Amino acid sequence: MLWFKDGDRNTTFFHVVVKRRNNSSEIHRLRIDNEVIEDLKLIEDHILDFYKNLYAESIFNDPDTSNMEDFIGSYIPELVSSEENMMLIKCPDFLEIKTVVFNLNGKSVTGPNGFGGVFYHSCWDIIGTNVCNVVQQIFKQDWVLPGMNSNVVFFIPKIQGVDSIKDYRPIVVANFKFKIISKILADRLALVAVSIISPNQYEFV
Repeated sequence: MLWFKDGDRNTTFFHVVVKRRNNSSEIHRLRIDNEVIEDLKLIEDHILDFYKNLYAESIFNDPDTSNMEDFIGSYIPELVSSEENMMLIKCPDFLEIKTVVFNLNGKSVTGPNGFGGVFYHSCWDIIGTNVCNVVQQIFKQDWVLPGMNSNVVFFIPKIQGVDSIKDYRPIVVANFKFKIISKILADRLALVAVSIISPNQYEFV
């Protein structure tokens, strides 16, 4: 309300509010193995190790499931036809990529490279061909340009007085160009979702 009434003048009050907000949003200490750590380097290493282990493919390191295809084939029936599979993996054309770009929110928060959706929307006539070439390259060669899938991660406390990394909810902000890839795949998967998701999983969807 004060900002709405007084505006964003360069006042002492404004600086105090910003400083207080920045301090409250930083992680100054974490509890690691029943020990409170305040060293920022140790906190950084702990967070990196936590998420590396959380998303590790440990199940596939098991000798009984070392062959991923055999593991998947043993538990998941084939529900996607060859035609549907070709649709999912085919290289997108210019029109599909352009449609996806303009369906994405132009006002979304920018990723590490600073180029948000509004830039892609307003400059499409200039950058459209290059954007399409980059997206198609990923589908053709199965590799992503360095830094393209870089993200900025924000940690939002789930509860008051958090002292463990488990009590934070990570929010990831990705580069807009990488969102294009995700959106293409999501739109295609939506076409076959009905056939691969059982009725008792609808709530999860």
